[in-house]
Amino acid sequence: MLTPQAFSGTTYRSCTPSYATETDLVTGEGSKLHGARWNPKGIDVVYAADSPETAMAESLAHYRYFSIPVQSAMPRVFVAIALKLKCVVDLRESKVRQRLHVSNDTMITIDWRNEVKAGVLPVTQAIGQAAFAAGVEGIIVPSAAQSDGFNMLVFPASLKKGSKIQVLNADSLGSP
Repeated sequence: MLTPQAFSGTTYRSCTPSYATETDLVTGEGSKLHGARWNPKGIDVVYAADSPETAMAESLAHYRYFSIPVQSAMPRVFVAIALKLKCVVDLRESKVRQRLHVSNDTMITIDWRNEVKAGVLPVTQAIGQAAFAAGVEGIIVPSAAQSDGFNMLVFPASLKKGSKIQVLNADSLGSP
């Protein structure tokens, strides 16, 4: 059995100005509509990073994957998000990866987009889907774009009483 743990700290997101609203930043609606490395379409997940640098690297990885000029990603808005979660699974821990039969290398190098295109559920999406179904609030995963970084994935629909996801300095953001 995996033992979930608590997580409390500040995480970061990088997004285009049109999505830099307090609501858009914490709903996970974009990942729900399109799917992402750790979730298939239909599951809302808020992707956040351990640092602004990791957040930027993650957001630019999409552009680089599709050979879109990086300047097309600009401008970007960086936002700090405070998290207080009670039930998180940390996939950086080797015991957790062993239990799930997945290697760190597989998690960061898998071409999940090609697997989805081929009609295969990538192992990363299967893990995210299982975590969501188990009712955990989030998972901590290694960053595929920043070797020393990590991402915190939060399932907003699974937040427990007393847990929170809060955009810091939200009053400084523009209107939708």
